[in-house]
Amino acid sequence: MKGAELTSQCQLTMEVAQGSVTLQSLWTKGAGPLDMAVTGGTGVYRDARGTARFWDIGTPDERVRLEIRR
Repeated sequence: MKGAELTSQCQLTMEVAQGSVTLQSLWTKGAGPLDMAVTGGTGVYRDARGTARFWDIGTPDERVRLEIRR
């Protein structure tokens, strides 16, 4: 950790139509955008792979774009 920089391991599960998608990445507070790996999921997303990009994390304008290969 350097000064005010804090890096965290992030793991997320997003509920989507027909199952859920799991994501994983490292995130440094204040950095953006954040790219996360799609590591699997449930239902039709059981073997999913791909990426997710998050912008404006922790703000009212936060958004994500998922690119999933099943």
